Amino acid sequence: MGDGNPLPSFEGEPKLVGIPNDIDEFTDGLWNALNEDNKVSLFVRFIDLEMGEVKSKIVNKNA
Repeated sequence: MGDGNPLPSFEGEPKLVGIPNDIDEFTDGLWNALNEDNKVSLFVRFIDLEMGEVKSKIVNKNA
């Protein structure tokens, strides 16, 4: 809630968000939601708890 130095603690109720069942779609949504002036890189990991399958993806701004 606002800017500050230091950044203030979170206030309010959490927001419900949908998480796609596709790592590429989820990563793109997160990356596009980040502030363009502040984003450098993003690491995303999907873990299928039933199968034990793990998928990871890294996005770098300058790559």
